[in-house]
Amino acid sequence: MIISVALWLQVHGQGEGSASLEVPLQVEGLPADMVIVNDLPDHVRVTVKGLQSRLKDLRQKALTMPLDVSDITTPGVVARSLQLTALAVPAGVRIEKVQPDRIELQVDRVITRSMPLHAHFELPEGWKVRLVSIVPIEVELAGPEVWLDSLSKVETTPIRPELKNGLFRVKTGVESPSGKAIRLVDSKVEIEVKGELLQIEAPVIPNDLTGGKK
Repeated sequence: MIISVALWLQVHGQGEGSASLEVPLQVEGLPADMVIVNDLPDHVRVTVKGLQSRLKDLRQKALTMPLDVSDITTPGVVARSLQLTALAVPAGVRIEKVQPDRIELQVDRVITRSMPLHAHFELPEGWKVRLVSIVPIEVELAGPEVWLDSLSKVETTPIRPELKNGLFRVKTGVESPSGKAIRLVDSKVEIEVKGELLQIEAPVIPNDLTGGKK
């Protein structure tokens, strides 16, 4: 009898409760030639109910909310509902709601395109560069079509040559547009920039314009 009472208290004595969990959203099955270009939430809020003991165990599990997009084959805006049954929870726990319960995805096709390369110099005041040449003059990029359509050129990573008059030659890389999923098709491409660095002489200001005495 004592054992039976103890088991009853363990199962029923705690009663039911509810919990709100932050569960990672996991996009699955996106075709390799497609990409999502809008920002999706990292997590969704899931409200669950069940026995207190089961809820305690549930908080310690690594849950994820899957979102299957394997059937998407064309660019566009797609709205998907999150299915409560897609989240695996133990027996004795039920899912009450998911927030948000609907996700909007902006999907675009991944393309490749050759883009002119521009040398980006960072020089202190009083210095300039001339006779600039860059090899190669173009690089091939891969990324969402909508983003590549908006680009007219791509810049090198900032170039800071040694500050002395004369010719220089440097190796550099490519600066990817900030926050955009654009990459070099050939990640090992070597970019060489050559030119001539000159220090500009400060203009001579006559004494009568500076308040000086003749």
